[in-house]
Amino acid sequence: MKKKKTNKVNIIICAIAFVFMIFYVWFVDGFDNIVNSIQEINVGFLFIAVGLMLIYWLLEAVGIHAALRTTYKDAKFGKTLIVAILGQYFNCITPSSTGGQPMQVYYFTKFGVPMAHSMTALLAKFIVYQFVLTVYSAVVLFARFSTFSTDYAPLMALVLLGFIINFIVIVLLFMLAFFKAPVKKCVIWCLKLLAKIHIFNFRFIKTQEDLNKKIDSVSKIIDEYHDNFVFIRKKPLLILKLVICNIIQLTVYFSISYIIYLGFGLSGTDYFTIISCQAFVLMISGFMPLPGALGAAEGSYTLFFKDIFKSGTNSFVGISTFIWRFLTFYLPIIVGLVLSMFVGKMMNIEAPDKTTVQLTEEELKGDIT
Repeated sequence: MKKKKTNKVNIIICAIAFVFMIFYVWFVDGFDNIVNSIQEINVGFLFIAVGLMLIYWLLEAVGIHAALRTTYKDAKFGKTLIVAILGQYFNCITPSSTGGQPMQVYYFTKFGVPMAHSMTALLAKFIVYQFVLTVYSAVVLFARFSTFSTDYAPLMALVLLGFIINFIVIVLLFMLAFFKAPVKKCVIWCLKLLAKIHIFNFRFIKTQEDLNKKIDSVSKIIDEYHDNFVFIRKKPLLILKLVICNIIQLTVYFSISYIIYLGFGLSGTDYFTIISCQAFVLMISGFMPLPGALGAAEGSYTLFFKDIFKSGTNSFVGISTFIWRFLTFYLPIIVGLVLSMFVGKMMNIEAPDKTTVQLTEEELKGDIT
């Protein structure tokens, strides 16, 4: 019940943000520019942009399905595609995209996929995605940092912060893979220290029993991640497939802005510059603890693209921000919401509570071959 209320609150927040987005476009571009932009844009390019978003979803499903098929041969791509889209939906409506994977595990379970198998597949996809995103970001930073550092110094500082956070995440993931014992000891020591100085006393840990439960829970999570890493390391072909899939997926996502740019009949800015700006926006918005990085995504996009989406005295940055944000954020919410209601009615699935997606002890010990 608590989960259902949380999702409703997040959807309401997104709806309010959508209304503010409309006023934002009005404020940035003005009524005359909005009318001019609507007249100028080529509808055909909008359809191409929508098509790229659909390809992005398809590639997300392809990656998850490739990983799932290594452990569960009876997996059906149609169901994986549904779960992939639902994952995008829950990522959009939860802070820092934290709701996607737990809900994907839940829906996979309702589709008959053993929980241990779906968690392994999703973890494999997540690990490779984080690695590819970090390397992709590093390449873009190396190639274009000097170009943007002068005129966009404050923004580039945020970009570097986002990159560092992504880099730390991938380092921690690899530490879990190769140094499980010292990592576990370090985490347990930190939990005990924080409990001792009452950092978690108010909300999480009130008694020694609470602390022991938290330590057991964290230890199981670390063991689970390590076991899945060991499994993934033995599948070099799967890793290669996921790397290629994620590179294409990120490039497709970054290319949406370029298609919008062409749709306004603009020229003069090369493709790599535009996808670099889009990569920088993702790096900034990635660490914002709000559903869909509300505010941070729109603001950074506007600042990076304000001189690109401009022709003479005409500015298209406001309306282009709206189109990009609608395709990459609000469209997944709309499609995912409708799909979740359809799947729920079709399978008589009720919304899960916060304990639904936790692995049982039997599933944690399940044979993943």
